[in-house]
Amino acid sequence: MSLTDAVHRIRTALHRRADRRQRFAARAEHRTGTPTQVDVRINGHSLRVDEPTAAGGTDTGPDPIGLALAALGTCQLVTYRFHAARLGVDIGALAIEVEGLLDMGPVFGFDATPAPGEIRMRARVSGPDAPERYRELQLLVEQSCPVLALTQGKTTVVSELEIDS
Repeated sequence: MSLTDAVHRIRTALHRRADRRQRFAARAEHRTGTPTQVDVRINGHSLRVDEPTAAGGTDTGPDPIGLALAALGTCQLVTYRFHAARLGVDIGALAIEVEGLLDMGPVFGFDATPAPGEIRMRARVSGPDAPERYRELQLLVEQSCPVLALTQGKTTVVSELEIDS
């Protein structure tokens, strides 16, 4: 099935539903006996997340912030592809670079108001269509990327703590 066909099928199914939300889930569990290794499960996929050695970890996997930035970049890329397929825009090549500048003071117990952070994204696209078509895609992606919405605080987060005795 082509991406265009998949996008059309998903749009048709979502159009029929009153609630267009989809459930996503991940599980993170500390790897016992390690300082910062975390085993992560996402839809039957496994990966290890860890801090670099400079932060007390063993650098056995990507760090959580890098993983979050990668999630943002990959979601941006896929959202570009979905909109391009829907609108018939031809993308030859597409790459997304994401960088974050974040105040780590609060993580290490500094009480001062954290300095504002910043995330910078750069999309690089090539293809035969007019530049305006790719700018149109960028606007659509900025308005619809779910992970971007997460990073911008547009999604409610409900946090709970369960304590086992």
